Amino acid sequence: MISLGKRIRKNYIVISLIAIIIIIVLSNIGIKYYFTNYISAQNKIDDEEILTYINNGIEGDGIFDNRELSYLKQQSHFKDVEIIILDNEKDVVFVSSRGMGMGKGMGMGSMNHNPFKEDYIYSENELIHENELLGYILIGHYKNIITSKADNDFLFAINILYIVSFCITVFVATLLSVLLEKRITKPIIEIKNSTRNISRGNYKLVENINADTVELDELATSIKELARQLDEQEQLRKRLSNDISHELRSPLAVLRGQIEAIIDGVLEPTGERLAKIYDEIIRMTKLINDLNELAVVESQELKLCKVNVNLKELLTSVIEGFLPLMNSKNIVIEKKLDDNIYYMGDRDRLKQIFVNLLNNAYKYTNEGGKIEVVLYKSIEGITISFVDTGIGIKEEDYPYIFQRFYRSDDSRSRKTGGAGIGLSIVKELVKAHNGLITVESEVGIGSNFTIIFK
Repeated sequence: MISLGKRIRKNYIVISLIAIIIIIVLSNIGIKYYFTNYISAQNKIDDEEILTYINNGIEGDGIFDNRELSYLKQQSHFKDVEIIILDNEKDVVFVSSRGMGMGKGMGMGSMNHNPFKEDYIYSENELIHENELLGYILIGHYKNIITSKADNDFLFAINILYIVSFCITVFVATLLSVLLEKRITKPIIEIKNSTRNISRGNYKLVENINADTVELDELATSIKELARQLDEQEQLRKRLSNDISHELRSPLAVLRGQIEAIIDGVLEPTGERLAKIYDEIIRMTKLINDLNELAVVESQELKLCKVNVNLKELLTSVIEGFLPLMNSKNIVIEKKLDDNIYYMGDRDRLKQIFVNLLNNAYKYTNEGGKIEVVLYKSIEGITISFVDTGIGIKEEDYPYIFQRFYRSDDSRSRKTGGAGIGLSIVKELVKAHNGLITVESEVGIGSNFTIIFK
């Protein structure tokens, strides 16, 4: 296995080398292509000048003199070409690289030796005077366009520059890869250390990680948030253990004490004492049932039997069932329920939601308080609100109020009963109905639990 840093460095250097090699190859091909085109175009211009001069020279009498032939010899030298003139019978009468003669036709004598060179390419053009074919002119160029020392020196200098660029690129790529390695791997190493601390349960040791890339920054933020949530869950788990042990230990201790006293004959098994024992059993049974209910609604096993439910009718039924309790605390309950609002849901589960929320409002509303139940339909969906004038919830408890076994005030929970499971069940049931539940509250003023069904 190779480390990430070494892999980054290796890949960075390899990519840089491949890039510079491609540039060198393509540049050489491009230079040769455009240089070849340039030389070819220049050769055509030179050929046109030579042909124009020759045609102008024979316009008068159809004869070249020594002065004109001398000029052609000079031009062939300057333009690095070979000029050959043939008569109309294709006998050689002039070769720029070997001299010139005077004779028939165009005033030049014939030459018997072969003037053509193997390393030249010749283009042939007719010489015509007064519609009479006087002969032919051949202009030869090197087959290899790059022939001069200057041309070769130019290409050599370019390739030297490429070699120097190649070496510089390797050095710069190595240096940059080292810097890039440190820049990328540093937050990754910090993230690795954070995950190690999480695996060991050291959630508080997970620190903020500064990463200059979006992906790593999002990963670091997610891990930080994960550590925070795991820490909260750990605290809730410990709190759960304490709560459950307390909720079970207290009634069991009472039951044990009273039953032992009855067995020992210290206490008489009166109806009042048996009623207290029964109440404790009911309280433990309720706690166990709530735990089972929460396990069901949080699992994939929850099945909803959906029907078209008249929400006003269902809420009215729930409210009427609470009237005796409300009257016992002199709590006023108001209904603001719009008509003809139906929702496709599980009637029993919806009733469970409403009962839990109304019971929650009842428990935390003092005597003489007020509870308001509102039902209406808007563009957001079907809205159901449970508003009370109870003791309220602290703002810092908002994020946790629906977490199982969370109770912001232990002493208050002891008085009202319950283990902080009801709102967790409500949230899961609302979620199962594709709804949303929110809470707004102010300490000493009251709370507003609102459900929105889309």
